[in-house]
Amino acid sequence: MMLKTFFVAVTFSAFALHAAVAASALGLNTDEWTRPSPEMVAQVEAMEAAMVAMAKGEKPAVDLQTAIDRIRAMANEGKDKDALFAMGFLIQQSNQPNALAEAMAFYEKASNLGQLQAMNNYGFILAGSAQELEKTQEGVGYIKRAAEGGLNAARRNMAAIYLGGLAGEAKDADRALELLGKAAEEGDNQAMFELAQYYLELGGPEKVDDDKAWEWLNKAADAGNPNALASLGSVLFDGKTFGAKKVEADPARAVATFSKLADQGVPAGLRTMGELYAAGLAGVEKDFPRALDYFTRAAQGSDAAAQVTLAGYYDQGVDLDPADGKVEVTPNPAAALELYRLAARNNVPVALYNVGIFYETGRSVDQDPAKAFSFFLQAAGGGFAPAMQKAGVYYLNGAGTLKDPVAASGWFSRAAAAGLPEGLLSLGVMAESGLVGGGPEITPAGTAADAYMKVIGAPRVAPATRFEALLRLGGLHFRGALVPAGEALAPDFEQAYRYFKQASNLAPENEMATNTLKEAAAKLTPEQIKKIDDSLAGASSAASVPAAPAPAPAPAPAPSAGGKGKGTASEVNAPGAAASAAPAAMSPEGATAAPAAAEEEKKPGFRLPIFGR
Repeated sequence: MMLKTFFVAVTFSAFALHAAVAASALGLNTDEWTRPSPEMVAQVEAMEAAMVAMAKGEKPAVDLQTAIDRIRAMANEGKDKDALFAMGFLIQQSNQPNALAEAMAFYEKASNLGQLQAMNNYGFILAGSAQELEKTQEGVGYIKRAAEGGLNAARRNMAAIYLGGLAGEAKDADRALELLGKAAEEGDNQAMFELAQYYLELGGPEKVDDDKAWEWLNKAADAGNPNALASLGSVLFDGKTFGAKKVEADPARAVATFSKLADQGVPAGLRTMGELYAAGLAGVEKDFPRALDYFTRAAQGSDAAAQVTLAGYYDQGVDLDPADGKVEVTPNPAAALELYRLAARNNVPVALYNVGIFYETGRSVDQDPAKAFSFFLQAAGGGFAPAMQKAGVYYLNGAGTLKDPVAASGWFSRAAAAGLPEGLLSLGVMAESGLVGGGPEITPAGTAADAYMKVIGAPRVAPATRFEALLRLGGLHFRGALVPAGEALAPDFEQAYRYFKQASNLAPENEMATNTLKEAAAKLTPEQIKKIDDSLAGASSAASVPAAPAPAPAPAPAPSAGGKGKGTASEVNAPGAAASAAPAAMSPEGATAAPAAAEEEKKPGFRLPIFGR
């Protein structure tokens, strides 16, 4: 399989917004600025120191927001070009309503003072959002000026424009190559990575050169580019075809590469070594203390993936062996929240989701349904299925937003389509309540039953979710609701007993399951009950079903629009596990349960980072 799957074709609406590379703090790097003021240098240094302290779980001498507020004050004075750019950049990262418009105002002022990064960002946004060709070309003009001023990020953006023939510019692969070459000569590792893409595919058929592509990929990885590292790691750990070039697996070389970069303090290399030591992959001995040290240093260097991992450790704490009397990481929810917030600034969906969980539950912050909903909605927009489920729950209950069943069903449908059984369960609940139509050929009860059956049959579903689906499906049969429209109710107590029995097996101490099972049993003969029990026992034996899990807890209600309803804490992954979450299904009152950790990968499975520029 060609490695082209690791490279994303550039389009005008999606080519990377490049601002600051090798950031000192939150994507700002004073080394890239022309004669920055001492005041601005001091504030970025304060931010960097704050991030170092936060990664260690300590309280910084000057907190991050204080430094940002000082930068805002300087920007509002309108004289410091770098303060204007930094404020625009930080506001754009904040993901708040109207953030882009406010950021653009700062970028424009900074551009007028000759700040190159501001020109690049202002031009990129203007060109990408304008409907008229004239405005698009005006935006490209700003990017060109920044490129002519020597900004490598702008050179890369102009190369993408020439490769795509965008904004009225003629396609010109040679000009694109020249711009990328200049940036690469100056040590720009993203330009090196884009040269690998250029020779692999993007430069056009006549420019394809697998050997040059491989050479540039290795140069970019040696320079610490996270995208190149992920691609190179994927090739070397597993062995793949790179274009027409067959590359044999060489895990030892991959580990040596990442180790060297970690020794140089490259955040992506540090984080990768943390992953290897945490899971004991590729011949690296499992060593959690070393993994923790690598993750901490990577998080200090603004690696969002490391920030999420480290936040997970602080969130719940880590005690690998309770018998040894030693706790590897003491729970520190406040530190976890700050690290999730840092990663959320890079639009990392799982980080946005977890910040929402903190506001939902009121851990380390005041409980705030509106803020929780805002973060869940942003994470949902980023494609994170558990956040889609949360957004649906909040819309359905009017928690933190206006009640909107149509929007709720839309998000539940998207969660279900993304493979989350909880979305199906919620759609079933809505159908039972008459909030979701099933079409002229199927009744609401039929729609609900179909959803519950899919949940029960899902290969991976939380016990609490399967429990509720079984209980609800049994209820439909007990009430006799599964009949064609207009016909009299026709209870099916045998089927009701079957599903209630399975629910009771999952949660034998659950009072509701016990009571419903007794009600159904009272409608049957001993012979009928024995036949069903034997059938279920045989099916369970044939499937080698493991022992029944602990009883599912009663689901807690989602917060009301103005109340202090209980929520659930965010469950984090064990060391080495992939970041994932899957909240349990909504109850009739709109409940959610804690997310479940994903299963640990059996292979290294490197992926393109969603955090690098």
